[in-house]
Amino acid sequence: MKSSARYSLFFVAVIFMATSCSKSVPDQTKYIPKDAMLVFDMDWKSLSEKASKGNINWDSLFTEVIDEKDDSTIAKGKKMMEDFKSSGIDMESNIFFFVKIGGSMMSGQSASGGIVAGMKDAGMFENYIKKQDNAGEIKKESNYSYISLGNAIFIGWNKDVVIVTGSGDTKAGSGSPSVTSTPQTLAALFSQKEDESVASISEFRDLMAEKADLLMWTNSSSMMSSVPLLGLTKFADLLKDSYGAGTLNFEDGKLVGNFKSYSGKDLADIWKKYAGPTANMDMINQYPAPLSGFAAFSFNPQIITEIIKFGGMESTANQYLQEMGFTLDDITKAFKGDFAIAFSDLGVKKKEYPGMMGIGSYSEPVGKLIFNATIGDKAAYDKIVSSLAKMGEMEMKNGQYVPMGMGDYLTWNMTGKNLILATDSSLSQQYLAGKGNAAVPADIAGKSKGKAFVLYFDINKVLQSIPQDSTSMESLNAAKATFKNVIATSDNYNGKYVGSDFELRTMNDKENSLVSLVKFISASSKEIKKHERRFEQEGMMDMNSMDSTDMPMPPMQEPQK
Repeated sequence: MKSSARYSLFFVAVIFMATSCSKSVPDQTKYIPKDAMLVFDMDWKSLSEKASKGNINWDSLFTEVIDEKDDSTIAKGKKMMEDFKSSGIDMESNIFFFVKIGGSMMSGQSASGGIVAGMKDAGMFENYIKKQDNAGEIKKESNYSYISLGNAIFIGWNKDVVIVTGSGDTKAGSGSPSVTSTPQTLAALFSQKEDESVASISEFRDLMAEKADLLMWTNSSSMMSSVPLLGLTKFADLLKDSYGAGTLNFEDGKLVGNFKSYSGKDLADIWKKYAGPTANMDMINQYPAPLSGFAAFSFNPQIITEIIKFGGMESTANQYLQEMGFTLDDITKAFKGDFAIAFSDLGVKKKEYPGMMGIGSYSEPVGKLIFNATIGDKAAYDKIVSSLAKMGEMEMKNGQYVPMGMGDYLTWNMTGKNLILATDSSLSQQYLAGKGNAAVPADIAGKSKGKAFVLYFDINKVLQSIPQDSTSMESLNAAKATFKNVIATSDNYNGKYVGSDFELRTMNDKENSLVSLVKFISASSKEIKKHERRFEQEGMMDMNSMDSTDMPMPPMQEPQK
């Protein structure tokens, strides 16, 4: 009895562990091909709840986006939305979008895609379809029903899901795409086994376990198939089992994104071998004025050599470079791998056309910028630039080689330790003096520590510098009231994936960012429509003001003799 009890407990434990390790995924994902290049998941219920808290109604948003003059269009659109809500589709389940790319150099490129949503009532949905204008014949298969929309799009459904799909291709040698959708496109999705779907990929199941408003999935191997020539090389093997998984959440005062980049064994080995460098923020803090934004990143340049070697292209690359006077090794040695870009005083200024005596003006972007690249091996750098000079690509100026025809747009200064490019010599000298006044916000500086890549942009600071213009004032003011700044960072490879984070911050930190963004889109849409109507009215006035004397007359002909 004791032995039986022990075995029973053992089997219960095994079953519990097996079911715990096998993460459940939405049924919709079992209809998405395993080699889909892109999958996009929308949590419609969560988005609707967040929008409603900000008194955002999708019907009213629809009204603002379309032409308000046409009451019949508004009424028809609202009716369509109401009918769709009661169509039998499960509006509380996630909605998935996917794209798949395939083909070869011989046959050409093919693309297919679809939308997969949960089904609440298949009978109700079939009645909904029958009531649509120009609804064709509903056909029945063993495990689903379907209808064709103009032979370009097919809609299929069963008791679990509804799928909208279509496909097309571009034949080799012809530049024009053609629609190739057939019932078989839909049949393949409904007959697909789970191990043939994205639901069978462990990293995808991990993504589905995340709670987010929007989920994104990319398949690098499938992307490679869209570039057939590269797909024939070993570079395709390098990206095997490489995936991207990301989440987006609309929170109060910010849109937050988290992304994971998974690598297959071969690429992971390279990341492990050269992991470690982090962005040098001293290169940013050295900037002599309060920043509008910056980007800083660091990596070991030997990664480039390693990837080229893996692809079997090292000898070809060296043969080409040696003809120029240097080698691949010279390129990877020349720079240490620390790079930074910092900019300030970005904006738009009005300028008068020369010689127009104040009667004409135009807008011109302005700003200051520094690019800094740390030199790894000065001898290798000198070898490269001198070789490029012999080829006529660089020229000697003020004791150093600079790109041919660079003009006065940028200053070029190789100090021996750094290569500095700047929008003017004064900025370059102040930067090299080392008296930094970058004024990077403390929270941004904190998020930048220990990162391999950092990007920051003070959106509102730039928007405030744009002069008021009556033609776009409403959109500009709406943008100023909406956008604050954005920061994106990326870590080194952690043994499983490269993690990245993203934040788009909005001005009202008490309001959900979805509501803030929808309000901005609504305000912009209203202004666009207002301008369209003004142009239409002005065009009609111009036409009405024309009389017979304004009409061009046919040329006079001499009477025939």
